[in-house]
Amino acid sequence: MSDQINAKGSDSKFRPHPSGQFIGVCVDTIDLGDNVETFAGQPSKLAHKCALVFRTGERNEETGDYIDIGREFTVSMGEKANLRKFLEQWRGKAYDAEQIEAGVPLHKLTNQAGLLTVAQETSKQGRKYAKITACVGVPKQMKDGIGKYTDYVRADYWDEKKKGYAEAARKFRAEQSPTSDDEFDETQADANDSDLPF
Repeated sequence: MSDQINAKGSDSKFRPHPSGQFIGVCVDTIDLGDNVETFAGQPSKLAHKCALVFRTGERNEETGDYIDIGREFTVSMGEKANLRKFLEQWRGKAYDAEQIEAGVPLHKLTNQAGLLTVAQETSKQGRKYAKITACVGVPKQMKDGIGKYTDYVRADYWDEKKKGYAEAARKFRAEQSPTSDDEFDETQADANDSDLPF
């Protein structure tokens, strides 16, 4: 006689962040390093990536763990850059040319709160995930009682993502390297090499 088997979906305890609006506190800024980007009709290139991670206080009902949510960006403050648009929307005003020239210290976003809009979507593989579609400043009337999350620990997911990006970037650089067997001519090195911080 056959065994009775009732097949269900994955037994993963992962739960995507709920959709809606939430006050979130930026608990981490992560340098993901270079990753290979490919857009239709354009050659692949390396782009420096980062992630901003927010905690809203939502918890996984099964495990009790916080459900943090992050958004990945290319590290660029160009006029059309998504990071710049996101940060300007969050702070409620544009950056001026001097601020852009000086550079925006993303690590200073840690412990800053924003009003997040979160949407749930489904990947091509049928997996549900949540994404931050907008972040604006928290209205004054809502600032009381914003959580302080001192117990945050970076999820292993981000380290795995870093490793994956690093490996993809390594392969890309190897493919782009000249195939010549000629030895490197130090006299052709960039004159600015002496400015490198090592």
